[in-house]
Amino acid sequence: MYWKPELDAKLFLIIASIILSSLACGEVSSSEAGHGLERAEHELHKNVFGVFAGVASAGRREKGFALGLEYERRVNESFGIGAVAEYTFDDGDFWVFAIPFAYHKNAWKFYVAPGMEKSSRHGTEGLVRLGAEYAIEIGSGWEISPQLNVDFVDGEDVWVVGALFAKGF
Repeated sequence: MYWKPELDAKLFLIIASIILSSLACGEVSSSEAGHGLERAEHELHKNVFGVFAGVASAGRREKGFALGLEYERRVNESFGIGAVAEYTFDDGDFWVFAIPFAYHKNAWKFYVAPGMEKSSRHGTEGLVRLGAEYAIEIGSGWEISPQLNVDFVDGEDVWVVGALFAKGF
């Protein structure tokens, strides 16, 4: 799928406004209120904020080091919506901005994230990120999550592997 660069910003804003309005209308149930729920050895937090560190595959981002920020708001035990801002250190100065729609199954998380890639080499292009991660709790709401992503952008696929260091609250 190819999106025209001038439509990327509009699409991103439309998706972001839909997500924000759905979050504003949704209420946390009394059973989900508080700091978290126990479930199958993994604590559920309504909000998770983290720092991602990884490396991109050869090709478009030339095995560049990737560093990013991620946020997720859990809608319920199984689903979450978030935001990703990621920078890949390369000659092209690559930025990835995406809105992940996540499905959780115990410590596993699978997501699809429409977004955009901005670089000095290729300009602004739409992308779709597919990913998976596994949360390993290390105590007091902190977790380390190995992560595997693939970005589909302009007819190419870019693999990004790394880990998310996150705090749930």
